Amino acid sequence: MTSNGSDRPKPDGGGLPDPGALGTVGEFVGALRSLKAVESLSLRELQRRTGLPRTTIAHALNDERPSLPPWDRVQALLQAFGVRGDALARWKDAWTRIRLDSAKSAGGGGEPGPEAAERPAEPPEGEVQAALEGEVPEAPEGDVRQAVAAVPDVSAAPRAALRSGRRVLTYGGLLGVGAVLGAVAVFGLSGSAGGGGPETCPPATASRSADPGLPTSADPRSPASADPGRSPTGDSPALVVRARPAWVGRPASDAQILSDTDVDLPVTSPVTGGDALIVSVMLTSTCPGPVTVTDTQGDRFYVAGDVTDSRRHRTLLLAGFHVHALTTADSIRVVYPQASKYHIAVDEYRGISTVAAWAHAHGEAGGTAFTTSHSKLECTGGDLVVAAVGSNSGTAPTYSAEWNALPALRLSSYRLSGAYRIASEDASCAATGTTTAQWGAVVAAFR
Repeated sequence: MTSNGSDRPKPDGGGLPDPGALGTVGEFVGALRSLKAVESLSLRELQRRTGLPRTTIAHALNDERPSLPPWDRVQALLQAFGVRGDALARWKDAWTRIRLDSAKSAGGGGEPGPEAAERPAEPPEGEVQAALEGEVPEAPEGDVRQAVAAVPDVSAAPRAALRSGRRVLTYGGLLGVGAVLGAVAVFGLSGSAGGGGPETCPPATASRSADPGLPTSADPRSPASADPGRSPTGDSPALVVRARPAWVGRPASDAQILSDTDVDLPVTSPVTGGDALIVSVMLTSTCPGPVTVTDTQGDRFYVAGDVTDSRRHRTLLLAGFHVHALTTADSIRVVYPQASKYHIAVDEYRGISTVAAWAHAHGEAGGTAFTTSHSKLECTGGDLVVAAVGSNSGTAPTYSAEWNALPALRLSSYRLSGAYRIASEDASCAATGTTTAQWGAVVAAFR
């Protein structure tokens, strides 16, 4: 959206956008962008003030987005812009009005779905909707169910009608009937009801090759032929001695509730040329299909671990070896099948050049531990062993003492927990630890 023309919001008496004059999604997002420009705030500074990832902020301020961002993100941005008190309440009223208008337009003039009008952007743990969300894909942003999520301060009469409708939705969700939301409910429940199309995907299992010890998309170089001294551009190998593997840092990460099937993660700290990047991914309520990773320097990434649990929550490891140097001007792109949420962490390691083997396992909620020990993984002394556990509800996964835990990513009850260690001897390796959550774990040995 440009800053001129009919979409420009009219300023109030103080020269700032007047939320009462905003009538469309484009005008509302344009007004947010105007406040950002007035305050001259960078994405990095907004990240510091709001606590939101920079990709989340960029999505919220995207002038081509079809629907408004959730209120909690709008509120965080407005407060970062210095909006307080009565002014914040006026923005909230404008957000509510535009959300409801957008929902009516999307539904042909009908009333918005009851669940969408009252439920928060992420349901509290333990509620029926949280349980349903673990089994079926969320409706995409822009439809009725997402379009009016977290609507505040509705009047008493509509609120009574919404509560009545919500009971219908709950039973409809459990029985496979989408009478209230019509086509939207059909989309949301199609994971179990069938009906064709990309939305109706049966529970998937991890995609593996005939040899369970090898990733589906392996680095064509075997451990014996992989040259740790090769430059990231593929030039002649350098005469260097392989260094002991080590974790360097986390140059990119993000976790979002989005209907998109791709994301560009900005590199937040430089990556040294010749190092390796290992990408941990958790997709919730996902459809089967390939997951690919690329970066703006053209590096190749390979699947190094993949598991899908009984609720279609999928956890993967992907690795890129001898990558080019990356700066904060670069980004890492992840393309994935339809999913209700994603968690993605990119970690930089030194001293590895190939994936040797990997293993996986998953378990239901209510237990006390997670382990991949039933899937054999042989490690050689000095191997870098990397694990990722995607979990839902229950206690956060805690790795056993020999593991070095990495920063976990969390959205409500959903977590992606990573860790690494250096194998001390030739022996079987496993990712082990404690949790009461439903979990899926992958572990890979690199050398």
